Amino acid sequence: MKKYVITLCLFLLSIVAVHAQNQLEQLLKEGIAYHDKGQYDKAIESYQKMLELDPNSSIALYEIGMSYMYAKQYDLAIEYSTKAIERGGRYTVPAIVVKASTLSSQGQVEEAIDLLEDTIKKYEVDVMVYYNLAICYFKLNNLEGAERALVAGIYENPMHASSHYMLASLKESQQLRIESMLSAYFFLLLEKNTARSIKMLQLIEESFAHGISVSTEEKNTINLKIDEKSLDANSKYGMVEMGLVLNAAVNFEKKIGQDKEGFCENTTHFLGLLQGVKTEKSSSFLELDLVFYVPFFNAISDKDVFCNYLYQTTPGGNKQWLNKNEKKVQSFQTWISDWVAEKTAELNQQIEE
Repeated sequence: MKKYVITLCLFLLSIVAVHAQNQLEQLLKEGIAYHDKGQYDKAIESYQKMLELDPNSSIALYEIGMSYMYAKQYDLAIEYSTKAIERGGRYTVPAIVVKASTLSSQGQVEEAIDLLEDTIKKYEVDVMVYYNLAICYFKLNNLEGAERALVAGIYENPMHASSHYMLASLKESQQLRIESMLSAYFFLLLEKNTARSIKMLQLIEESFAHGISVSTEEKNTINLKIDEKSLDANSKYGMVEMGLVLNAAVNFEKKIGQDKEGFCENTTHFLGLLQGVKTEKSSSFLELDLVFYVPFFNAISDKDVFCNYLYQTTPGGNKQWLNKNEKKVQSFQTWISDWVAEKTAELNQQIEE
């Protein structure tokens, strides 16, 4: 009889534990749904109910901290993210990111940088640590620090769209047109139909028209302007720069517009110019353009699929072409994933050596 009672008690306890776990999972889903809708107060209420069931729930503490951060209640965001950090476990690093981002939002940028740099030394981190570190360096106008963080993050996760977007913006601010275009192109492979994708498409199209102007003195005369740095024998993109300017002049003469056909024609020409870029001389992991971007674009065999795949980023896109060529698109997506995985493994191995 005693054995039966013990067995029954254990059975009942297991039922209670399973029920509590189900409640926690349901509350978590509920909170995340509220957070995604921008209803941060309701999200926090759901997470607080999780803490009533499990006061030591690190995920609840982390989610509360993040929702408070988005709600701009920074003191509470730091309080709860700190509690999540102290709890340890799998949400330690995400909670550190929340705390660092909150500190940065409060103007404590250097403190946020110290926290993130220390985290990189102590933990196995993900791309979000590097990305938030880059944001902090940007705020201090430390572009070198920002680039280092972005490149390290891309090595960690090359499919993180925001890192490529920020790197494109950084290179544009430095007037490094080709490097900016490379990052922008790769970003467009990862993110479509957003304000950011439209901005990157515009960056590329403006780059194609760069370096030409119409003379106000002589009718139908086109002036070409080539950066002196491009004429340097040691310029890694000198021939590409010159090729783009000459192509821009031809486009102007032929009245080639910025529609899909014009974009694809310019992109195909650009990819052709990249074939002449020497990549074997790169000795720095920071030269992501030479060790990652250029080899990637040079490896693309079907330029037509590439152009059409990118152009779906525009409002309305080119769904008709994509639907008709579904197998080609799927094959291209698989190729991207396989190439990136193989190249990333190769680069990370080189860094370790």
